[in-house]
Parts: sequence; C-alpha cells; structure tokens
Amino acid sequence: MPSDSQNAPSPTLRGADSRLAPRQPFYGWVVAFASAVGLAFGISVFIPATTGLLVSPFREAFGWSPPQVMFALIFATVFTVPAAPLTGALVDRFGPRRIIALSFLIEGLIIASMHYVDGNIWFFYARYFALAALCTGTTAVAFSAVISRWFDKRRGLALGIAFAGVGVGGAAWSLITQWLFDAVGWRDAFLYMGAFLVVVLFPAMLLVLKNSPEAMGQAPDGEAPAEGGVKAEVWGLTLPQAMRDYRYWLVLATFFTIACVTYGVQLNLVSILRSEGVTAQTAAAAQASIWSAMVLGRLSTGWLMDRFFAPRVALAFLTPCVIGAAMLALGAHGPAAFGAAMLVGVATGAEGDVLAYLLGRYFGLRHFGVIYATQFALYAVGSSTGPLVLSWGAAVTGHFGPPLGVLVVVTVLGMVLLTRLPKFTRSHGDGTPA
Repeated sequence: MPSDSQNAPSPTLRGADSRLAPRQPFYGWVVAFASAVGLAFGISVFIPATTGLLVSPFREAFGWSPPQVMFALIFATVFTVPAAPLTGALVDRFGPRRIIALSFLIEGLIIASMHYVDGNIWFFYARYFALAALCTGTTAVAFSAVISRWFDKRRGLALGIAFAGVGVGGAAWSLITQWLFDAVGWRDAFLYMGAFLVVVLFPAMLLVLKNSPEAMGQAPDGEAPAEGGVKAEVWGLTLPQAMRDYRYWLVLATFFTIACVTYGVQLNLVSILRSEGVTAQTAAAAQASIWSAMVLGRLSTGWLMDRFFAPRVALAFLTPCVIGAAMLALGAHGPAAFGAAMLVGVATGAEGDVLAYLLGRYFGLRHFGVIYATQFALYAVGSSTGPLVLSWGAAVTGHFGPPLGVLVVVTVLGMVLLTRLPKFTRSHGDGTPA
C-alpha cells in the first residue's frame, strides 16, 4: 500500500509530475525588465550621462576646464580594471542579487556626497574612484550574468531588453539632471538623485531579482525542468583557458575600439554643441536623443542575435555610427545634430549586449562573470579614453572636427575586426554541441 509521502504532491513538482502541473509564468522576463531598470540607474549610465553636464556648472563654480572635469573618467576607468574582475568573481561565487543590491546602496550614498564637492578637484576625482571601486555591481558585469543564467535560446532578446534600460536611463539622467540643476542647483540635485537610489533601487533589486531559474523552481527560457529534477551541468572555460584562446583577444580589441568612439561622442556631445552656440538645455536634449536611440538599437540587436550571427548584426548597427560621427565632425548643428546623435545612439545600442552574447557563446557560463568582467574592464578603458582624447584634441586644435575624424577611422577599424570573429563552436552556453 502506498505511503502518505508517496501520495502527497511534491512542492517542487519534479520529474514526470511537473509535466502534469500547470506551467507557471516564466519569471525570467521579470528578471530581464528588472535588469533593465537596474542598468538604467547604474554607474555605467550615471557617469557618461552626467559628466558632460558638469562642465558648465563646475567651470562657473570652481574655474575647472572641460578636460579637467573629463579627467575624472580616468579615475573611474583605472579602478574599474581591478574592480570588475573582483566583482565578476564575487558574482560567480555568491550570485548576482546581493552584489547588485549592495552596490546600489553604496552608489546612492556616493552620489549624495557630491553635494559637498568643493574647489579641491582631487576630492571630486575620489568620488569617481569610489564609484568604480565599490559600485561595479550596478553594471553589465552583474546583470549580464543573471540574464545569461535565466536565458539560453532567447538570450539575445533578453539581453536586448535588459540593455535597453541603458538607453532609457541615459535619457532620464540627461534630462532630469539638467532640470534639477536649473531648478534646485547642482548640489541639491545630487542629494535627490542619491536618495532615490538608496530608498527605491536598493530594496527593489533585493526583492525582485533572483539569481537563477532554479531559485523559482524553473528552467532557462521557461522550458520544462529536466527529467527527475536533475540540473544540467553548466559548461564554461576558466579565465586562464579563455585568455589562451585567440577569440578572447579579438573580442577585446574589437570592443575597445568601438567603446572609444561611441562614448567619445556621447560624453562630449554637450560640449560639441555648446561650441556651436547651442543652449545648455537644447544640448542636453540632444544628448538624451543618443540614449533614446539606444533603446531601439539594443532591442533590435537582441532580437536579431537570436536569429543571425551576432558580429554581422553588430556590423550593421555600426555603419550609422560612422555616418553620425562624420556629420558631427563636419559641424552639424540644429536638426542635423539631433539626427547625427540618433545615428550614434543606434550604434551604441549594438555593442553592450553583443559583447555579453559573444562571451557566453564562445566561453560558456560556468565562469562567465569573471571572463565578462575582464573584458568589461578594458571596454571601460576605451569608454573613458575616447572622451578624454576627443576633449583634449578639441582643446589643442580649437575645434572638435579633427579628433572626430580620427574616431571615424577607429570605428572603421572596429568594423574590420568584427568581420574576423569566427562562428560559434557551440550552439548554446550550456555546452550543447553545434
């Protein structure tokens, strides 16, 4: 006679019984949209969206030049290089949820402390160091890891949704920051922004994010759990193994060049337009247009990567970047400047999720966090080098045209490198052979 334990329904509905139970809505899409919100307010959006807006008020308050303000990016970059791999290793070991939530708490406190910036520029730089050293968990390093755990066959679209938050957040930071600067002054503006992260984002990430489908009794992509509840072994190279693979270095070089260009234009767009006589609010709106176009770029890129070879998708989206940067180099202003900004924004939408997608397919998920983090660190170097070189070049030549022309050439180099990336040897990050 069967025992009571055999007749009782299993709370986890394992094995064959799970096929008879009603399917739960797939929680992965909640994670994807929560990741979009998180990326929108992380430091990888806050820093590029607001640093350019600081040039004018800091010049008036302290007499700092644009290159001096932009030099803060170097501090963020330098300390991202060691912080990103450490964050990736922590994500691999403890899961992304707690790392992300704690990072938002610290980010909010550091942003609020910008209220107290004074004439000592080194204390200003110290805050950028702290954002990089302590808040890398709010970037794609952690969010790419959680998305890759929840999705396989639809990973491209999920990454596209998550990274679309970068575009939404960039537009919001650009417009709201300038509005707050005008309404309450830049000091109090930082208090409001920091409070939002501490009071809203920190508890939201802790509550909504889940480390993996198994935490909700589900499987990647919402498919039925494995027979008998057995979890498939996750495939993946270690970081030393990946670094011995030429694909690792080819991807690194490709996305370093792309970051130099896209972020070089993004972070200097306000200064480029102000040099043409555009008002501060109009220039901020033009910068916001880059971030708005990024939403379309990331969603389209993600959807297409699930259907076509990812480097070819990125190549198609980089072509508008060449056109947009060339238009700005030739002195586009007014509606043409908005159009050029949109073209660069669409291209920017192609690079972040493509990087995460490629690394997951080439090297697997077992050590994805630390592998992605090392690439992200050097990508961050490019994202800071490009803006600083463009700002310095404009100061030397007296105009943004010549350095923008150099960035156009660098973009073409990145496009050539994309064509050299090989086909995936595995169709899925779990190790299933192609």
